[in-house]
Amino acid sequence: MDTIEMLPRFFDGADARRDSVPSSYRTWQNHARSLIEPLAALMEEGKSQLDIEGMASDHDENADRLEALARPFVLFCHWERSTRYFKDEKDDALLGKSKDWFRKALLLGSDPNSDQFFGYAANFHQHSVEMGLLVIGLELSRDWLWDELSDEEREQILSWLESDVGNGHHWNNHMFFGIFVLEFLQREGRRRAAYRGVVNRWFEELEGMYADEGWYMDGMNQAFDFYNAYAWHYYSLWWVALYGETDTGRCERFKARTRRFLEDYPNFFAKSGEHPAFGRSIAYRFNATAPFGLAQALGASPLEPSRARGLCQRSLEFFLSKPIQQSQGCLSLGWYDEFLPMVEVYSTGGSPYWAAKAFSPLLLSPDDAFWSEEAAPVEDGKESRVLALKAPCLIVRQVDGEVEIINAGSQIASTNTRFGPHKWGRLSYKSAWGFALSKDPAMYPLDGGLTAQKLGSSVVYGRHYTAPFAIEEDRMGCLYSLGGKQEQFQVSVETRVWWKGNWQLIVHRVIAKDAATLRHGSYALPVAAEQKADLSNSFPRAAASNGERSLALQSVCGFSSSFFDARLSDSDGPRRHIQTPYHATAVLETEVAANETRDLAVLSFAGTCEEEGQAWSFDSLEDGVWRLSHPVHGTWLIEDESLLAVSK
Repeated sequence: MDTIEMLPRFFDGADARRDSVPSSYRTWQNHARSLIEPLAALMEEGKSQLDIEGMASDHDENADRLEALARPFVLFCHWERSTRYFKDEKDDALLGKSKDWFRKALLLGSDPNSDQFFGYAANFHQHSVEMGLLVIGLELSRDWLWDELSDEEREQILSWLESDVGNGHHWNNHMFFGIFVLEFLQREGRRRAAYRGVVNRWFEELEGMYADEGWYMDGMNQAFDFYNAYAWHYYSLWWVALYGETDTGRCERFKARTRRFLEDYPNFFAKSGEHPAFGRSIAYRFNATAPFGLAQALGASPLEPSRARGLCQRSLEFFLSKPIQQSQGCLSLGWYDEFLPMVEVYSTGGSPYWAAKAFSPLLLSPDDAFWSEEAAPVEDGKESRVLALKAPCLIVRQVDGEVEIINAGSQIASTNTRFGPHKWGRLSYKSAWGFALSKDPAMYPLDGGLTAQKLGSSVVYGRHYTAPFAIEEDRMGCLYSLGGKQEQFQVSVETRVWWKGNWQLIVHRVIAKDAATLRHGSYALPVAAEQKADLSNSFPRAAASNGERSLALQSVCGFSSSFFDARLSDSDGPRRHIQTPYHATAVLETEVAANETRDLAVLSFAGTCEEEGQAWSFDSLEDGVWRLSHPVHGTWLIEDESLLAVSK
């Protein structure tokens, strides 16, 4: 059974002439091929994995080996499907070598008598994840791989996959992987009544994680981030495409939720195609566009096809224009380039090939409207829309072609703090700016929000669990604590944020139960090797520029000094910024006494126009009403009952 037949807009097996394939489709083919070529160079006879350089994960060696097969395999399957519409003569050798290698590698890896055996899946093992992904690849490659195997070979692979039956899966998007394995086993004749019952049970659990507005909470992670796109909506649509005949009602729910999510999702992408570095696994990069191709195929996209393709293409080409390859030419672990310190401990050399998901548009027929020669033009880049999304507790605003996520409600499970709570916990995230790591990996970075340090302690605490109380198009409010159970140190913080252009007004009301040092950091200014940073620090204002971008931090009240947390030369220690070798963060600082309550207010700027970054003056700072003036923005009137009078 060719599962692709279930998708009327997906590849239908018909031949197509070269002149019927749009150049836009060929561009994507070439991009996919360019990612496969360095992988093909690593294909060794007698091996079940590609030896992709990178760090070892915290799983185990077998998990890393399987990951280095499964993820590149899915990428190859997307490209292979596209070559049935058009291919160059030079493609034949790459296709032949890769097909032969993947087939043999899968047989070696699933054979318990082979020295290349991956081992069986087990409770909460990473194998469950990669097995679920392999199923998608096996469905895509049925005609040249699965159907060409002997009965004995198919039984061997099915027996290996069956080791995932009954295993525990993390209570988040991982439950989809168990579903894919059980669905495939049933399709291949290994039916048991329990399998359908478990699939339904897992779906009940997954659907219970749906919040609203197209957003799912990622289960035990307790987070809302880009996994909503490249996990929840991607996997749910693949299930609809491959196995949805078993429950048409669930299919319609999944498609409706994707349609709702995609109504807003384009606002998360900057004019350049970049999205803000926010949440975990950002090393997957252009994977953020994963749902668009499947949504187009299944009639679940609310966007004009030309707009969807323009967005996907800008995202893909933004990252491909960066030096994202490692020494072998394979995708590296990092953001703009290879940068291992930012990567989670579960990552390994094969991990970035989750990026394969972004190539689902290649499964669309070249005559689909998605491949229209004219992609929708980019919007003018001015602030056109602010979205206040109540379900994920995020406010998304577009300013001067960049995207800023105002983070009202980050809530990271205590079990996930090892991934770096700052990846969710900063007050905001902005495309083109990225963020910095701390000098000590165990400490919270200073950029992007308020941190606390107990007097006499070396530990720096940042935002972790957050309870929002205001998520509006013109303001945000949230309540959280800075501290930790080991020291039983705690500072309660009530934070409110307003914005105008590239400026934020941030007001913290803190209640410190212990004497502490409090610091508020600006965005971390990225500084490339060829740039020079110009820093100016004269409290109550600190400013910095790299010649293209500028930041400023201006104290309104509550702080006593300012400084820069920066790396501006190699002598300043190891690199810490996810985008560039150097950076500078402006920081305001003060000390509070035990049992002290204090208001801290700051104006924070991050933009490309230094003139916009000029200082504000304060016309009046009265109870409930603050009136500010600026050379570019004119008068800014903020009315809120929480504002207290400040004498200046």
